[in-house]
Amino acid sequence: MLALVAVVPMLVAARDPRGDVVSCGSGTAVGDATADVVAVDGQAAELGTAAVWRITFARPIPVPDRAGAPLRIDVLVRDPLIAPVTRGDEHGMNRIVRWDDTGADANEEVMWVYERTSTSFNPPVADDRTVTITVPGRILLGEAENGTEDVGRARWSVVVRDGHACDRVGDVPVYRLRDVAASPSPTVSHLLPSRSAAPAASDTGSPVGWTITLILLLTVTAIPFILLRRRSS
Repeated sequence: MLALVAVVPMLVAARDPRGDVVSCGSGTAVGDATADVVAVDGQAAELGTAAVWRITFARPIPVPDRAGAPLRIDVLVRDPLIAPVTRGDEHGMNRIVRWDDTGADANEEVMWVYERTSTSFNPPVADDRTVTITVPGRILLGEAENGTEDVGRARWSVVVRDGHACDRVGDVPVYRLRDVAASPSPTVSHLLPSRSAAPAASDTGSPVGWTITLILLLTVTAIPFILLRRRSS
């Protein structure tokens, strides 16, 4: 049992069975394909300073969702540095990243449940069957002295609601964010000389190169001769 507990926090991605949507209240199966999640990939991006969740559904998501109550995505997050909170049916978390599918320009809502405060952030990216939610670490967990925050310590789970239908990926926040290899910063890489910018070996044999070399040789040869003439005079 202890070995299982030690392994659970190391989970980084979640596959969810297709067609497992249930009633939010009773837990009985319901035939609602809109809320049916099939996979979630959580990533620690931007050198660990931003959390990204790519949520894949069984079928394309209408944006906006005009059929009854709009689709709601809640990413439940636990910051281990803060006491966990129980809120309604949710427990073991202290942050909620929420998006209601009311339109492509609908912002994410980041709720600090323990502190009872919230802030809005940019809309997610909805593309066919995938919704990508991105939150900077400083907004999700709080701002460190350097103005950012490492999201690596966060644990997460996801619940999607469509009216009274629910699909959960993890009962409590147990998944960790997967580290993503950082790409070179464009503000730095464009200042570095490329190999093609360096002179080729064949350039040293050009007429201009030979002329410069000849002038240098003549100069070096002439200076001692001029100095010797001055001394003799």
